Amino acid sequence: MKLIKYHALGNDYLFMDSAEQSLPELSFVKRVCHRNFGIGADGILHGGVSGGSFSVTIINPDGSVAEMSGNGLRIFARAMLDCGHASVGEEFCVSTGQRQVRCKVISPKKISVAMGMPLFSAPNLPIGAKSGQKIVANGRPYVYYAVSMGNPHCVIFVDELVHEHTMSDGPILENNPAFVEKTNVQFAHLIDGNNIEIDIWERGAGATLASGSSSCGVFAVTRMLGQCAEKVSIHMAGGVLHLEEMENGEILQIGPVEKIAECVV
Repeated sequence: MKLIKYHALGNDYLFMDSAEQSLPELSFVKRVCHRNFGIGADGILHGGVSGGSFSVTIINPDGSVAEMSGNGLRIFARAMLDCGHASVGEEFCVSTGQRQVRCKVISPKKISVAMGMPLFSAPNLPIGAKSGQKIVANGRPYVYYAVSMGNPHCVIFVDELVHEHTMSDGPILENNPAFVEKTNVQFAHLIDGNNIEIDIWERGAGATLASGSSSCGVFAVTRMLGQCAEKVSIHMAGGVLHLEEMENGEILQIGPVEKIAECVV
């Protein structure tokens, strides 16, 4: 199998061209994404272009399918450039999960994605969580806000980010029965109206250095609460992602992508 490895702010994916290779089996996904027994990745992007239409399936390292990944979509756009299916300056629509997003290759190392509208009421979200609901993990009480970017997010504001709490409480919150399809978890600290720092526990992947959809979820909740500007910088362990609210209410993310290697497995 031919794979291309990329990272976006440390969030790394393996790209597989769907025109050349079929969707991989669960056992292969788990093995190739393993950081000791495989190549190592936060997931696989299986997609390409057919009949002029772009689409991608995002697979978590545990084999589950993710409806959305902001970093993954930027990487997919870069892969389309590298494979000759897109060009610098071109905007094109990509189908992923239940959404269509618009990607633009600003430069080979800088990609923007219009991620769509945040949803505060969706089948994969708890009812009434928009106003903040109490939740407990390892005896620590939190107030969370739920939002969907096509995938579910549990946003928790804290006075200080403690990565040990992300590691211990993240998996408990991910599997809380309030979220019928499990959830991504973000601990967020509001630095000021233009800067937010977050620590992330991703559903199906665990702790990651960055997440585009998580950043959008945090931004959407912070905007809903009136605590940030229309443009913000999201600071994560892997780096900074820039977000803005578009006139139609969609969230635009702009961030880097780096190619790491081409692999044959």
